[in-house]
Amino acid sequence: MTLSVLARLSPFHRTRLTPWLCRGLQQQAAPRKGLKVLFFGTDEFSSSALTALSKGIYAENPGVAHIEVVCPPPRYKVRTIKEKTKLIWKARVSSRATNLGIHVHNTPEGGSIQNWEVPNVDLKAGYGANARFDIGVVASFGAFLPQRIIDSFPQKMINLHPSLLPKYRGPTPIQTAILNNDSHTGVTVQEVHPKRYDAGNILAQVPFELKLGMTRVDLMTQLGHLGGELAVRVLQNLEYMRKNSIVQNEEEATLTRMFTSGDAKIRWEDMTAMDVMRMHWAHFGHIAVWSFLRVKNKVLTVKMTDIELATSFDDPLEDDYLSFRPGSCLRKRKYNYVEFPCIEGGRLHVRGFTVEGKQPRDGLQFAAGYIKKNKTPCMLTLSPDCKRPTPNFVYPEEYKRPSHMAAVKLYDIPLYHSKSGLVRKLKLKAEAEEAKLSEKSDESKETEESEGSKASEELGETEEPKEIEELKETEEPKETEELKETEEPKEIEESETNEPNETKEPK
Repeated sequence: MTLSVLARLSPFHRTRLTPWLCRGLQQQAAPRKGLKVLFFGTDEFSSSALTALSKGIYAENPGVAHIEVVCPPPRYKVRTIKEKTKLIWKARVSSRATNLGIHVHNTPEGGSIQNWEVPNVDLKAGYGANARFDIGVVASFGAFLPQRIIDSFPQKMINLHPSLLPKYRGPTPIQTAILNNDSHTGVTVQEVHPKRYDAGNILAQVPFELKLGMTRVDLMTQLGHLGGELAVRVLQNLEYMRKNSIVQNEEEATLTRMFTSGDAKIRWEDMTAMDVMRMHWAHFGHIAVWSFLRVKNKVLTVKMTDIELATSFDDPLEDDYLSFRPGSCLRKRKYNYVEFPCIEGGRLHVRGFTVEGKQPRDGLQFAAGYIKKNKTPCMLTLSPDCKRPTPNFVYPEEYKRPSHMAAVKLYDIPLYHSKSGLVRKLKLKAEAEEAKLSEKSDESKETEESEGSKASEELGETEEPKEIEELKETEEPKETEELKETEEPKEIEESETNEPNETKEPK
């Protein structure tokens, strides 16, 4: 087959592709060193872990020789009228495995794997007809694996968990870490426990810094890649890791739970803008944050799909927005978002809405359909009675309305990623301030030069009379002195001449 393929290619491509085809023949003839791994997974975390794990095949000391994937089957919706099937859901790890050229096995459609048996290695791998897998690697599989499946592997099974065990055991460790505002999280490689979730011995752990603004999808991809690299190192030194494994402390163990749509409802009476954003980040891509909206005699559920935290760079749509009750829908012409004030003075900018029973809309479409010019509707925490007026907003005890300046500058903090580009705006603000300072310095220099020229001109005009006055002042005493000097000897001479005449008269 390879010779027929090479014969059809041009000489240039033939020289380039021959080493790769020969390499593939060598792989089939002589299987690689390492373990044959059967990978169990479903979501983004497991798909990114599979990508990192597949790179371990080409390492200098390969801990992985061959990988195949086990995941739930895709779900379809049958249309009886058109007799066509529509794909509803497909595991992310399945599409990633097909892109990487990895063989995929599906579990039974019911979701139960009690009667499911571990498959053999694919014949195309070159290990023979009845070759068995050496070890099983689990990453966010979503089903409990019984003791029978664990014992079917000679090297048992290991699990990748996106938290620093024994903290946050269970199905939602990433969401819980975001909601609790943790500064750090991590990945743990542990042995699979036959009776309890995430209770096996710890083989390796790596911490990870949780930055403000990271969503559930961001953490799944990054922690999955980190866990896959850690699993490769564990498989390279599996015996040493198991000898030095750590037993989990049950006193420090904390459990997580599955979240529903009720956990994503906004409580306007006691939730700040940052609380709403953390809830949005934690459920991003899975559950949309939502609230109630009353339109005349109807109460609608409105999902907010695209939410952003307002900063001091975003001017409020209403100058007196603090006078509006939390949850009020504020709009302004030509703005593609709707602004919602919160109880602590923060603001939310929402650009995507999905009203109950209707298609998704952007901010302009939602404002045009549900917000009138003279009335500002409000989002509600509880569904009111349609036959009665909407109850007044109840503020918590000892509530103090924040000042305008404190509320505007409340959330001037850089986030992990933001559509408003806060970091870029901070840089632009610094550059604008520097430009203003340079302009002021230039203006001051220009004013000093102009003032100096004006002063020199004024001095040139005023110096002449001063000199004249000085000359007059200096000349006057000279003249008086000369006159005094000239007059004094005359008087003296007259006195001298008169004295003998006076003396002669008595004689």
